[in-house]
Amino acid sequence: MLRTIPETYPMTSQRVQAGVILTVAVLVSTPVITTASQLDGPPRSSDRPELDDPAEVEAWLDETMADQLEEHRIPGAAVVVVSDGEFVVSKGYGYADLDAREPVAADETIFGVGSTAKLLTWTAVMQGVEAGDLDLDRDVNDYLTDSPVTVPDTYPRPITLEHLGTHTAGYEDAFGGTLVDEPSDLRPLGEVLAENQPTRVRPPGEFVAYSNYGAGLAGHVVAEQYETAFTEYVEKRILDPLEMDNSTYEQPLPARLRPRLASEYTYQNGEYRAQPLQTWGMAPEGGAMRSTATDMGRFMLAYLGEGSHGSERILEPETVREMHRQHFDKAPDAPDVNGMAYGFIEMDRNDERIVGHWGDTASSRSMLALLPERDTGVFVVYNSPGGQTARFDFLQAFVDRYYPDSRAPVVEPPGAAERADRLTGDYRSLTVSETTWHRAFGVLTRTVSVGTTEDGYLTTRQFGGEPRTWIEQRPGIYDAVGGDEQLAFRFDEEGAPTHLFFGNFGPATYERVPWYESLSVYRAILLGGTLAFVSTLALWAGAAVRRRIRETSAPSARERVARALLGVVSLLWLSVAAIFLFATIEIDAEVASPSSLLRVGLALPYLALAGTLGASVFVALAWRDAYWNTPVRIHYTLATVAAVLFTWALYSLRILGL
Repeated sequence: MLRTIPETYPMTSQRVQAGVILTVAVLVSTPVITTASQLDGPPRSSDRPELDDPAEVEAWLDETMADQLEEHRIPGAAVVVVSDGEFVVSKGYGYADLDAREPVAADETIFGVGSTAKLLTWTAVMQGVEAGDLDLDRDVNDYLTDSPVTVPDTYPRPITLEHLGTHTAGYEDAFGGTLVDEPSDLRPLGEVLAENQPTRVRPPGEFVAYSNYGAGLAGHVVAEQYETAFTEYVEKRILDPLEMDNSTYEQPLPARLRPRLASEYTYQNGEYRAQPLQTWGMAPEGGAMRSTATDMGRFMLAYLGEGSHGSERILEPETVREMHRQHFDKAPDAPDVNGMAYGFIEMDRNDERIVGHWGDTASSRSMLALLPERDTGVFVVYNSPGGQTARFDFLQAFVDRYYPDSRAPVVEPPGAAERADRLTGDYRSLTVSETTWHRAFGVLTRTVSVGTTEDGYLTTRQFGGEPRTWIEQRPGIYDAVGGDEQLAFRFDEEGAPTHLFFGNFGPATYERVPWYESLSVYRAILLGGTLAFVSTLALWAGAAVRRRIRETSAPSARERVARALLGVVSLLWLSVAAIFLFATIEIDAEVASPSSLLRVGLALPYLALAGTLGASVFVALAWRDAYWNTPVRIHYTLATVAAVLFTWALYSLRILGL
């Protein structure tokens, strides 16, 4: 979520399945196979269908959505298409509740829309700018004088609302405060932001790195300026004027809406399993909002109507145009690569100007896309993680059908294979934590591995996504094989690649990492360490049995201590790995309320580190004083080296903090 690299936000949007850490540790690359059919672009037609025929649009939607629900294992979905100031089609598909066999209705069924609701946050900000109460280029601290939140002056340049709205503030990714266990645990927005402020890790205005916290802070600025709660402001100034009567930030959901809330499902072991509803701790970042597809259609019509819908106006026309223009060009050398409008994500396809947003809860997926020059918009929402891919496929299919690409196919220039070889390596999203254990989640799931095929094409892969193949358009710029997507690279003064950008994925920057931080190195260390620790425990446990069988003399006191120490170290590191495996599986719950097991897991690495240092001393003693026999000494040495490398890997992933 284009077939984009599936980096999603917040981190709870991609619920990681069991085994992620150790599974990632042992994953090996799958060969990338490029077929002849993949070299063809989207279908082109001279008889382009038009949106002024609702029956034709509905027939196409019926076929498309039926295929999507089956292919992506999705119980239910809703779609709205608007054009020329009115609804073309609004329709539900599948089931909102499988047990009750309750069908989805576009104007009745309530879905969690996730971060798509951030567009309301940026609308609120621009209402303040329009009124002269806010300034996009002013230090946000100027609006927080009576707030518990203060942005530290880590860098000379302050963070502004412009930075927040383009996700260029320079914050690390942070999950703290995003979720809570129960609605009764909800606290004032200012307190949540003050207690969970992420570290500023780069100067503002340099790179795009999506930030939920940044959206939360922007919403808080609005609330502080108007001396009200953010949710009350949005309800009064946006939801009520647009008659979005089935939309709310309230948690729990109001009684009048609760019966119409769509259940969310995951597909596991051949069956759908209902998932619990999440409680979101920072309303402006979007997760708390629930809405119907038709309510989101009214929101689209307001933006396509230059800020008005019906008799109500929420923004002036020039403000809407200002929000839709590009505010941040993340890849200046590649003008076709999407960047950031204000709050809106650029999503251009087929040479069509598209702005919008997508959003996730634990198990729902949504997308809103506007084509302002066509006076057209689409909104789609699904009640299962299968919508992760389905929504982008849907948008591409919609644009291919109604606004097909007429550009000539790309012909690969000479020397492409040699240039592709120089681009290989791992590129990590800047949307990762730099200071907390959540970094492990980001590193393992938000790293793009770039390789090549035997034919010289470029390839990319990321956790949870299918391999992509790319053909060079010009040096540093690649087009997707079989799709409308671009890949661009940034280079340093010596011509070495430093950053990677996906053309249709506006709010992300990927930075090239050194070889020792590549996923293959992490995999080797985690897998090798696990095997070394298991074998150490097995040898430790079997030593006494072997002595009895062979009737050998007992080891010296130092030998026993050395073996016991390495055995304890092995047990500690395995325990740490198991704890964080469990924490990753239950990452939503751990973010909402860290468990006692996680707290233990954060303490154990320090004991394991001390033991590893001790085992390193015993390695020297073992060789000096000839402990055991040579094969055992070699094993002891290798296991200790594995522990040292394990220590480094967990420090690099911030599971061990020093």
